[in-house]
Amino acid sequence: MNIAALIDVDGTLLDTNLLHVLAWRRAFERLGSQIEVNRIVHAIGMGGDRLVPAILGEVDEALAEQARAYHAEEYVETNLLEHARALPGAARLLGALRDRGARIALASSARREELDRLLAKLGPAKQEVDAIITQEDVSTTKPAPDIFAVALEALGRPSAAFVVGDTVYDIVAATQLGLPCLCVLTGGIERGLLEQAGAAAIYPTAEELADDLDHAITIGAKLRAA
Repeated sequence: MNIAALIDVDGTLLDTNLLHVLAWRRAFERLGSQIEVNRIVHAIGMGGDRLVPAILGEVDEALAEQARAYHAEEYVETNLLEHARALPGAARLLGALRDRGARIALASSARREELDRLLAKLGPAKQEVDAIITQEDVSTTKPAPDIFAVALEALGRPSAAFVVGDTVYDIVAATQLGLPCLCVLTGGIERGLLEQAGAAAIYPTAEELADDLDHAITIGAKLRAA
């Protein structure tokens, strides 16, 4: 099978989205801005370079950089990250893809240092991954398609590929490359929003996706060929 799976991490494999929401809320509070949680929830999935202006509007780069720094402090240095857990079926999904001969890239807007700490929570399953792409590898993060484009290059430009993600921004980024996006609901984004954005299929968790993997791969391969 010459097919690749480009997999998001936060909210897809690891239960981190609400931890990020809390870190961003604290970061914005430190800047003097009270932001309602629901706005942040629906911005999660973007990289920090896109999330800050999405929430605060166009601000000068110094302020945006300060917001990102505060987020990193709140998420990593106060050890919110340590509360992350692997989501149901995450390790099984990676193993099932490997058993079917698929090549696997993790494509995340996180920093590599942060991601390495998170991936340790997947245990031995992290060894199934062929490539890891992070924000350091691109100039612009999701919803720009750069992270998935670099992931495709890292896997040798396979003849067929699909994305697995949990947010509208995964779908938008994938669509710009002509890739289907299979979504899970574990990131907290409503099914209706994912459907409206063009998800190729939606599963409650990675566990259900693993259960239906042969069919899901067929969906991905057919849409990619189209």
